[in-house]
Amino acid sequence: MSEKDPILIVGGGPTGVVLAIELSRRQVPFKIIDSKDRPVPTSRAFTIHAKTLEIFEQLGIVEKYLNTGIKNYGFAFTFEGLSEKPALDFRILRCRYPYILNYSQNETERLLREHLTATYGVDIEWGNRLTGLETDENGTVTATITNQQTQEEEVFKPSYIVGADGVHSYVRKSLNLPFEGEAYEGMIMQMMDTEVEGYEEDPQWTQYFMKENNFLLTTMLPNGKCRLLVSDQGESADRKKNTRRDAFQQVMDEHGVSGTISEPEWTTQWVIWKRLADIYSKGKVFLCGDSAHVHSPSGGQGMNSCIQDAWNLGWKLAMAWRGEAKAELLDTYGDERKPVAQQVIDGTDHMHDIIMAHGKGMEERMALTQSDGWQIEVTERIAGISYTYFGINKLPDGLETLEGGPRIGDRAPDVDYPDFRTLFGYLRSPEFSMILMPASDAEAAKAVDLLNEASGAFGTTVKSFIVSKQPLDAVTCENTILDPEDQTTEKYGRGNEGRIYLIRPDGYVAFKCSFSQFDKLVEFFGYWFNE
Repeated sequence: MSEKDPILIVGGGPTGVVLAIELSRRQVPFKIIDSKDRPVPTSRAFTIHAKTLEIFEQLGIVEKYLNTGIKNYGFAFTFEGLSEKPALDFRILRCRYPYILNYSQNETERLLREHLTATYGVDIEWGNRLTGLETDENGTVTATITNQQTQEEEVFKPSYIVGADGVHSYVRKSLNLPFEGEAYEGMIMQMMDTEVEGYEEDPQWTQYFMKENNFLLTTMLPNGKCRLLVSDQGESADRKKNTRRDAFQQVMDEHGVSGTISEPEWTTQWVIWKRLADIYSKGKVFLCGDSAHVHSPSGGQGMNSCIQDAWNLGWKLAMAWRGEAKAELLDTYGDERKPVAQQVIDGTDHMHDIIMAHGKGMEERMALTQSDGWQIEVTERIAGISYTYFGINKLPDGLETLEGGPRIGDRAPDVDYPDFRTLFGYLRSPEFSMILMPASDAEAAKAVDLLNEASGAFGTTVKSFIVSKQPLDAVTCENTILDPEDQTTEKYGRGNEGRIYLIRPDGYVAFKCSFSQFDKLVEFFGYWFNE
């Protein structure tokens, strides 16, 4: 089997499509299949968080979402019997998207699919199910794909397989990978999308209403429908007592929420699980998204964390396929994303204890919203901008610690420049980006030398920039970030010596050092990449 064989993506949901876009950006061939005969038409997830919007910005499609979504300030909490009404206000986020964007998942997926097809000429192969997966002693992967209509089988030998096929993943089960966890005991979740005549709640907030034994969420969707979510211990799910519409109306009335529910456009019911795969890859087979983790819907992080899995894996898989990266780079996917999934599970547990801890008193649950730093900690975590890979990957011995700015492994913050330019705009590349920040005008010549040295050391794998207050004669404008007001140092720090940031294609800091420790950067690069 040649390493140039295409990659197989199993699953045509948002996780699989974002991965497909990432491979397409890097001209890596793949096949993407889905066992369903067509896209799912229902909304399911309805929140797009800040980090995911940053991803869509890098893909050049964020405006399509912003133009038609509802900018939601955050979560407003009403505890039965208590006058105080705390809120998680996402307007305090320190990023370009300080809000939640309400957007139906089926529409989120549609725009992603359209981008994949229109930009790269790739379509999902619907109605094709993975029915066999084998690996031999040499690591060769063999997949059997069955067309659901004709029952014809195709034997395919991909270079890698990615299981983005959901919580019941065939890929994960084929590898016998543990998927440990538990259900929230006795709890039934129900959702519907419907018109609500006379609904008077503020449409720019998602409303959370808590009683001791049930929970109600209400929020507006871009199509004018209202999303209703009810959680209890099965009372409203009993169809012998009433219809689902009548059950939801009763819960709304109990919470004092105005409005009359119309016949729902869509309803669903499920039991909440929290589970996490023991490992995210085995040989040349990877798990991505819900196939690797599932958790409470509290905070609406599910689809977002799945997309961010694909964002992490895509560039690594492409560089490995092209022969640029060592196996150690692919190992970092699970090393980085599994701890984040655990943090998501822990965070949703915390939210769950506030809004869906049936049987607990209101005061006890309210108290969880009163701790110091709760606002900023929870909003940044839910938004996805505080998750970090700090301390996970190996670093060279003797590397000096630079104070100020993001740490190695942290999300790289954006910076606004004159003429509507942004740092993210400069970094919109499928490769790594290196930022050279001279501490003084006298260091500009040293920065130019390092830029030229980087070109020889890293080739086309890294695109390098010098941050400067004015144009530099020795550097093209393509390699210069003009920063006349010195705004970069506000977010990236300043020391007595110039500093270097290596930014990964997924927007996280890969490495950080002073000008004098450039050799440490070269050493670090050698951990992951071939010469």
